Amino acid sequence: MFGCLDVWLRDSKFKEFVSSSWYSYEVMGDGIFIFKENLKRLKAYLKIWNKEVFGYLNLASKEAQKKIDALNERDEGCGLTGYEREERKVLLAELNKAKFKQEAVMFQKTRQSWIKQGDLNTRFFHSSVKWRRARNQLHGLHVNGKWCEDKEVIKDKIQSFFEDRFARNDACQVRLDNVNFCSISGTDNDMLIADFYEEEIRTAVWRCDSCKSPDPDNFNFGFIKFYWDIVKNDVVAAVKNFAVNGHWPKGTNASFLCLIPKIENP
Repeated sequence: MFGCLDVWLRDSKFKEFVSSSWYSYEVMGDGIFIFKENLKRLKAYLKIWNKEVFGYLNLASKEAQKKIDALNERDEGCGLTGYEREERKVLLAELNKAKFKQEAVMFQKTRQSWIKQGDLNTRFFHSSVKWRRARNQLHGLHVNGKWCEDKEVIKDKIQSFFEDRFARNDACQVRLDNVNFCSISGTDNDMLIADFYEEEIRTAVWRCDSCKSPDPDNFNFGFIKFYWDIVKNDVVAAVKNFAVNGHWPKGTNASFLCLIPKIENP
C-alpha cells in the first residue's frame, strides 16, 4: 500500500519532481475535486519515482558495501591508488546515506514516536514492524461455536455482524418535538458562515501532527506543510468549495477499515 515517506522530503530531487508534476496536471471541476485528482495522479507518479529515482535502499546498501569490502581487501594487499581512495570515500558516503534512509523508513513504519533517529536501530524497527503485523493479523473466528479459518465465511460473518450492528432501528428513535434550543446571535452566525482566509486554513493544517495521514491517499500533513507553497492554492480552494457546497466528491472522504483483534484468536 502506498504511503508518503518523510525521508522523501530530504531528497534534493523530490521538490522539483513534486512541483513539475503538480503544475502539469490539467483537471476540470470544482476546488475539492481538483485537489483530490491532483493527489491521486501524484500518488501514481510517486510510485514510479520511488523505484526509478529514490531507489531500492536494501540493494543500494548491499552494492555499496560489496564495493567497499573489495577496496578494503585490495588496500590490505597491494594498497590503493589515490583514485581508489577517493572512490572509497564516495562509497562510504553513499552507504551512510542509504542506511539513514533505511532507518528513517523503518522508523516511520513502526510509529515508535518515543525513539529518536540517529542510532541506526534498524533491527529494532524491523522487529517492531513484524510484531505489529503478526499481532494485528486475523487468523480466524469462532462461528456458531466452531473455529473457522475459511476466508469467505469470515468475510460474510464480519459483514453481517456490522450490518446488524448499524442497521436502522425504527423502534428506538429520539424525538425532539417541543424542545426549545438556545440560538446563537446574528453576529456569531455571521462569523460562522464567513468565508475562510488562507491564514486560517494554514493554521489548521499546522496544528495537525505532521505524521498523521488521512486515508485513503496517505499523504501526511508533513507533506502538505513542506510543500505548502505548491499545494496551498488547491488546498484553500478545496476548503472554500466545501464550505459553500457542503459536498464531497465520491472517494474524497473514503476510509479503509482494519479489524484489529483485541484478543488472540477471537
